[in-house]
Amino acid sequence: MPQPLARVSATAQTLETPQSRLPSHGGHRSVAPAWTVRRKPVPARPAHAMRRFDVMWLAENGDIMDDTVAAPALPAFEAAFSAFGGAGGALIQTPNGLTAVEDLLPGDMIETADGDTQPVTWIGSVELDHKGRRSGDAAPEKLYRLTGDALGYGHPTHDLMLGAGARYLLRAEALKSYLGTAHALAPVSAMADGLSMIEITPISTVRCYHICLPQHRLIRVNGVELETYHPGIAASSQFHGELRNRFMSLFPHLENLGDFGAMAHPRLTPTDLIEIGLL
Repeated sequence: MPQPLARVSATAQTLETPQSRLPSHGGHRSVAPAWTVRRKPVPARPAHAMRRFDVMWLAENGDIMDDTVAAPALPAFEAAFSAFGGAGGALIQTPNGLTAVEDLLPGDMIETADGDTQPVTWIGSVELDHKGRRSGDAAPEKLYRLTGDALGYGHPTHDLMLGAGARYLLRAEALKSYLGTAHALAPVSAMADGLSMIEITPISTVRCYHICLPQHRLIRVNGVELETYHPGIAASSQFHGELRNRFMSLFPHLENLGDFGAMAHPRLTPTDLIEIGLL
């Protein structure tokens, strides 16, 4: 019968060992080695607060796979899941007509802004933390309502709810002297003005989505050109060691960061927009 843990040390002192029966030499008894209790090592606590992300992907044999993955609640991770608001508001053009983002499955074909069709290879989703509870210093996550015709007639066709990870294609001549091109991807969160782009704090649970295609592309969502997911050119310097392994575990259909391929357009930060004079 197992001994209570607190009594093991005392019991050990009364047990005879082969060494305790050996004759003494020079008036000194040989002392049996002390007995110790082996304890299982305590797992190290994660360095970051964790949250759950839902992923679906297209396996090599064509099967649709899904999983729920625990990963750090860091902005670089969360951006992969927070582009398109659900609840039927984000409609994506497919060969069979408009489809709500939450109704897409890996393997479905969607039309790109270039006019061709590409298969969805990965879909990620997460429930927004509308109360700021995912970590000790977290703020409530926001949504951004782009009102109908805000970017021109039919762009969007009707109000579009977007997450903080969404970027749209900005066209401006002022970009040429800054980037050498008049087209770049701008974060919708930086464009919130309270009129055409309205920042909203959800009052209840809302799920957001993002999708991957075989390459980084633009797709039309409610008539607005938005990017599919890509971690960006700085990803290799953002993720190291175990953090990189955690990040790649969210994308089981890929082996390494290079598998995301090249970016279709350069990206702008809020600071870039201010320096160019577009904010």
